[in-house]
Amino acid sequence: MTFYCLCMSPAIDATVRLPCAPKGGGEIFKVVAEDENVGGKAVNVARWLALRGARVVCGGLLGEDNDRPFVRELSKYGIEDRFLRVAGATRRNEMITWPGGSMKINRPAFPGLSKDFDCMAAAERLAGDSGVSGAMVIISGSLPSALPAGFYARAVAYFKSLGWKTVLDASGEAMRLGLEAGPDLIKPNAEECEPLVGFVPKTQDEFAEATRLLRRKAGLVVISAGASGAWFDGEFVAAPEVDVVDTTAAGDTLLAEYCWSGDAAWAVAAGSAACTMPGGAPPPIDVVHRLKEGA
Repeated sequence: MTFYCLCMSPAIDATVRLPCAPKGGGEIFKVVAEDENVGGKAVNVARWLALRGARVVCGGLLGEDNDRPFVRELSKYGIEDRFLRVAGATRRNEMITWPGGSMKINRPAFPGLSKDFDCMAAAERLAGDSGVSGAMVIISGSLPSALPAGFYARAVAYFKSLGWKTVLDASGEAMRLGLEAGPDLIKPNAEECEPLVGFVPKTQDEFAEATRLLRRKAGLVVISAGASGAWFDGEFVAAPEVDVVDTTAAGDTLLAEYCWSGDAAWAVAAGSAACTMPGGAPPPIDVVHRLKEGA
């Protein structure tokens, strides 16, 4: 199977590690460690699928001013680049961590994008000549504010018309409207369920009810539940304990592994292993295997 990943809000993800917790008094930290990686939810998905040996095509939007790190990264993993370049720069996000805590700064994607931008051009560029059958497309991440909230619904319908399996990982109104197009698989987290089903699931019965309601419009439902694990069509898989360095790309790695292997235990182990890596970098496969086996 060929995997296509659509990322409309990529980012350069940086992790800054402080030696101690800030006290709120205007401290200046002169000695810090910093890691940087290119990301965005669908880019993280694409990278993990490529590591697993899949043929992967990635597209969406990239800023012309700083696309070189993305070009290098996609080439490094053998991912075909079908990004549509737009004026300006791709955003930079920061995760700031310290012993026992963290905070994250997510900047808006492409704030200068015109309201009349043809967003379907990115989906059509990703599909190419549309001659591939039996493909899977993963549509993942937030939308730039200039794009209509209904874009993901249009994209799901478009890719379904090509005969592709569709996966949607989004939030808010973009996810709610995207559900109307009937994606084959969705992956909200517990908090993202609230605008979709009216509540944040916390108990086993609530996760089962959320899954039941979401299955009315999606073929398969995966709900991630943070450090505890994830629910796969109502079946819970607990996450192994790890020393968390950075949660960037954890849910993306979980989703990518599930799309690749269809194995919930492997998916949760992959997501947990991703938490041990800085800046959204993919974890080593052997670490995932050890976590999956409980070693």
